[in-house]
Amino acid sequence: MAKQAQAGARTGQPFTGQHAVVIGGSIAGLLAGRVLADHFAQVTIIERDALDGGATPRKGVPQGRQGHGLLNRGLNIMTDLFPDLVPDLLASGATCLDMGTDFRWYQFGQWKTHAQSGIMSYSQSRPLLEAKIRSRVQALANVRFLDQCDVTALQVNGIGSQITGVQVAQRDGSGTTTTLPADLVVEAGGRGSRMPQWLADLGYGRVKETAVKVDVGYASRIYRRPANAGKDWQALMVTPKPPTETRLGLILPIEGDRWMVSLCGWHHDYPPADEAGFLEFARSLPVPDVYNAICAAEPLEPIATHKLPSNLRRHYERLPRFPEGLAILGDALCSFNPIYGQGMSTSALDAMALDACLRQQAAQQPAGDLTGFANRFRKGVAGVIANPWLMATGEDFRYPQTEGQRPPGTGLLHWYIGQIHALAAHDPRVLVQFLHVMNMLKPPTALFAPPIAWRVLRAQFRRPAAPPAVALAPPAVAGIAETGHS
Repeated sequence: MAKQAQAGARTGQPFTGQHAVVIGGSIAGLLAGRVLADHFAQVTIIERDALDGGATPRKGVPQGRQGHGLLNRGLNIMTDLFPDLVPDLLASGATCLDMGTDFRWYQFGQWKTHAQSGIMSYSQSRPLLEAKIRSRVQALANVRFLDQCDVTALQVNGIGSQITGVQVAQRDGSGTTTTLPADLVVEAGGRGSRMPQWLADLGYGRVKETAVKVDVGYASRIYRRPANAGKDWQALMVTPKPPTETRLGLILPIEGDRWMVSLCGWHHDYPPADEAGFLEFARSLPVPDVYNAICAAEPLEPIATHKLPSNLRRHYERLPRFPEGLAILGDALCSFNPIYGQGMSTSALDAMALDACLRQQAAQQPAGDLTGFANRFRKGVAGVIANPWLMATGEDFRYPQTEGQRPPGTGLLHWYIGQIHALAAHDPRVLVQFLHVMNMLKPPTALFAPPIAWRVLRAQFRRPAAPPAVALAPPAVAGIAETGHS
């Protein structure tokens, strides 16, 4: 894709003549780079890995070999930033799914009902999605990439009150380092961000962290989609019923007529990385549909594993002082248990907060003046991540062994959401409302709207009998069971 003007730029370059640097070239960094390109004359994205342009997993994204879901809110933001992204994904083999009809979901001991939701999702591998976004950012005339480079230190002004650039070291073993001046530095380097230590070294104190320890482990494998796959789903998820069950299975269609099959366990109940153990873990799920689908399918790659000890939130908004010229977003700010699929969409929301704060800055300060921006953004983005954080950690707190501070009312909330899950097994309206909240299209309070709350209360007096927890179809003797296709 040739370098071009900022296609889809939403107007204005209030900080023309200035330079923004992004640390990290993953999804959060790419979206930040796209937003910054609307505001700065030059944007530089610094990435540790080599960027060869292909849709291949990278060492710096260890979760890239696992199944990934892109929630509808994040998808909408990405299509706003890159209007031609979805057609390109579809042309490259992504699958379009209606979350209410194409996604078969077993949760809390029941299958969710089917209902057209109008909430569309596009299923593809994480490397393909990242490569398509990256190619569009690379095509912007005022964006450049420095790959195979580390940011080793921040540059500051004489009194340490403003970040003025970064020190960059090449990863080729030459020991070459350069100083890159910047008017704004955006940290999007992921969960392993060194920013807490850098700020402490500069005298800004230790940033407080909140961790909710879950010790989840993932094992994923790519299979060829069987030709005789069933007819009533394109994606399949079997989730546990806490606190007695801890195992999850997921099948997503990805490009190349393949399945991404991911297994997950909470609290050290990790799925094995050997073939026999992987299949046995799938067979141990609450219903056998994932196992039935893959037991005769052809594996195409080795099993890849990934572990995450905790949800982690860094409270930069609580620091008593904060330097000018710095913004922090993505997993460097807040990382979630990946099973809830919130990471990429929250990064997209962070990027929109960055854009909104820059526009507000331009409206309130003389052109080119970033004074006060860093404080405004760190406080504003804390509000952006509040709901996703509560949603993810709230579900993880269903396990008594989850470590962390439980908010007041957690038990009552668990009971109420459990009733929502029960109703979603047969009530289309409840299912669709739940899907809107899950996809960040509506706030969690939408589940307490009068029509939904009334259904919860009414169900306490006349709840229908729950369907038995059985497979959608018995295992096939030869080939996979007739339970799905992608």
